[in-house]
Amino acid sequence: MKENSYFLQVQNNLSRVLSLIDNDETSLSYGLGDRYFWAWGLTDFGNATFQGCAHGLSRLWVSGLWPYDSTEECFIRRIQSLFAGARFLTRKDGSLEEAFPNEGSYCVTALVAFDLLVTIDLLSEKITNLQKDKLIEVVRPFINFLIKSDETHAIISNHLATAVAALVRWDIVMEDPKASRKAELLLDRILNNQSKEGWFREYEGADPGYQTLCLHYLADTHLLRKDLNLLEPIANSIRFLKYFAHPDGSFGGHYGSRCTRFYYPSGILAMANELPEAASLAYYMESSIAGNSVIGLSSMDEPNLIPMFNSYAWGASLKKDSNDEANEINSELLPCKRKDAFRINFNEAGLLVDRGHHYYSIINYKKGGVTYHFAQDKLKILNCGVVFQSPSGSKASNHFYDDNQKILIRENRIQIRHGIAEMPKKLTLPLKFFILRILCFTIFRFSKTREFTKRLLVKYLITKPKFWRIWNEREILLGKNLEINDHQEPGSDYKKVELHDPFVPIHMASQGYWQ
Repeated sequence: MKENSYFLQVQNNLSRVLSLIDNDETSLSYGLGDRYFWAWGLTDFGNATFQGCAHGLSRLWVSGLWPYDSTEECFIRRIQSLFAGARFLTRKDGSLEEAFPNEGSYCVTALVAFDLLVTIDLLSEKITNLQKDKLIEVVRPFINFLIKSDETHAIISNHLATAVAALVRWDIVMEDPKASRKAELLLDRILNNQSKEGWFREYEGADPGYQTLCLHYLADTHLLRKDLNLLEPIANSIRFLKYFAHPDGSFGGHYGSRCTRFYYPSGILAMANELPEAASLAYYMESSIAGNSVIGLSSMDEPNLIPMFNSYAWGASLKKDSNDEANEINSELLPCKRKDAFRINFNEAGLLVDRGHHYYSIINYKKGGVTYHFAQDKLKILNCGVVFQSPSGSKASNHFYDDNQKILIRENRIQIRHGIAEMPKKLTLPLKFFILRILCFTIFRFSKTREFTKRLLVKYLITKPKFWRIWNEREILLGKNLEINDHQEPGSDYKKVELHDPFVPIHMASQGYWQ
């Protein structure tokens, strides 16, 4: 049997997760997990995401994977403290926060609700009914918020899937028809925005990294509610995702809508018994995790640590209970392992995958021609596009979605005429931070104002860039010796910037992890 690579990652990071929690029973912040808030005092609110680690810790405990000599009484007390911390962070409207006070984060409220409900389920035989009822009451305000509120600033499928999973679990425990109806409403929104190519929308397009997180929640929902008929949407999703496991073991990249390169293993592994392609992808990526070829748990910063920790903990428990020898894994179900040459064009996503003898190329022609090219199973070319600088110092790039682009794909040649858009990269300076805090404690208390502001920020930072009066014409010659030729006429006022490393054009916190 293969070594449990998920557990090894968890074991290497478990002390890091446990160190986040305030265990001082005399402290006002007992049970909180955001050290910047309770230990350092550098923020004026607590990021509630950390409370969700109760899920991953409980997975390890009930699976017999807990590596420390802890008593069950001590462990249950630790879990109860995390629930107490979640209750402490709950706002009057039942919401939780991640980024700023009075944020009313739909995603984080759903995430913590889901993780705490999974925890209650996992520990149901180890706690009394009275203890269980108290834990359920901690979650109740979150569910009420999810039912009456919504996320309106963009279609972010992994956020919606988180809420679906939380509402479904609540309905199973409490038989709540309001939760069930809202879950089905949100699920319809996800599926209506799923491309026929298999991908789930993340802002403007497909993002393989975040799609693996989306599957973490959809797989959980599917396993609990087969009547929701999620098997085929999940299967289509995995048929799409398998093309973005790379020959060198890495996954996803700058060609995605959110430029992410991480991989959440649990949802795909949970579907391995039902879908051969899920088994093939999970098996391949398990080796990548073991060899540190993909961004995994040890690379995560704290704001993204807990969701991935929970995913790895679920993966570790699934792996412990699996029998690899009983399953024949067909490695050629994975495109990067196929021996035959092929080319597939995901037209809606703008992604072209070209597999030849000894090479593998991925191009997003809707993002100006972002290119990954592997030869002999090694990354040889990673080209994110061109960058220009104005006299004022602002920078712009063709690494954006452009509705006015012109594309010609013919035989082994891709030609793209693409606009150059300003990259809205800003730092939060003291004055801006001061203004943000004033807004947090005034108009952001009202959900309509808060959501309107979020929509404006998404347009400015991600979906509606400011285009300059410059065009880039990119020609990509496909093949083993892939070539990229760019031509521009920027005018005398703009200077082309020579870069040595890949770049991300938009504000996106979940990128740039070391690989």
